Amino acid sequence: MRSIEDENNVVSTSEPEMTLGGRIAHLRMNGGFDSIDLSKQLGVKLETYESWELDRSEPRINKLVALAAILGVSPTYLLAEEGHTGINTKNQKSSHSLKLITLQQQVLFLESQLKENLKQIKKISRAINNL
Repeated sequence: MRSIEDENNVVSTSEPEMTLGGRIAHLRMNGGFDSIDLSKQLGVKLETYESWELDRSEPRINKLVALAAILGVSPTYLLAEEGHTGINTKNQKSSHSLKLITLQQQVLFLESQLKENLKQIKKISRAINNL
């Protein structure tokens, strides 16, 4: 990135830094994902997902981790554009490879969802036992 000086003697960059929502939208489009499908995979309303892309709100950490897995990047990359940048799906030669990656990402997402559900079940069980 090249820095330039404007007439007020303030240094700015020639390229604006992408926001969390911008990175999410960019990765979704480059990966060929549909926002409706992503919201369903993540278990959130479409409006919630769209609010993330528009930087009106941010996903909770469990949804951020799941989203990163689906998009093929690290959570750190989503948050700060650092870390694992994933696989460039446009350069994939085999649709089988892309399908395998998508399935692996779905497994990671389901595992995280399962862990969250188990926590909720334990909490409910404790509440029942305390009655």
